[in-house]
Amino acid sequence: MESDNRPLLLSLKPRFADLVFRGLKTAELRRRIARSVVDRDVFVYVSSPVRELRGGFRVEHVWKGSPESVWEQVSDLAQVEKGDFDAYYGERRIAYALKIADVWLCQTPASLETLRAELDNFVVPQSWRYVRLEEYRWLGEMRQLSQSLHDKKITVTSAQ
Repeated sequence: MESDNRPLLLSLKPRFADLVFRGLKTAELRRRIARSVVDRDVFVYVSSPVRELRGGFRVEHVWKGSPESVWEQVSDLAQVEKGDFDAYYGERRIAYALKIADVWLCQTPASLETLRAELDNFVVPQSWRYVRLEEYRWLGEMRQLSQSLHDKKITVTSAQ
């Protein structure tokens, strides 16, 4: 794993994670994101009350621009209302949206307790962070055992 293409770990609220894994949300909104994320793997940690690593996706494209211009491009893909979009970006001048592709779902999602037991110093990101090399070895095995959502229709629900 080269440092310039390290996978990312993203935290998503359960309702947005469910939409991603059901194939309904194909653009993920971000206030900030790493440089050069196109073609990177993204592992998805679902925040409270679920608290588990559920799967991931590949970033196909990044939209960057004013919040208004990004909204025009992703309003049908992001699964959020305009008011929520505006509140999320607030007074920011730059908005980002990630085009979600190649979604995959863990056969057995890893709970926060499992992640902390298996991975030294595992920290859940507030928004996103790079996956450390020692984490990637373990997470990569989960990825290899995962089910691509293109292969099978999968219904995902959360305990929200």
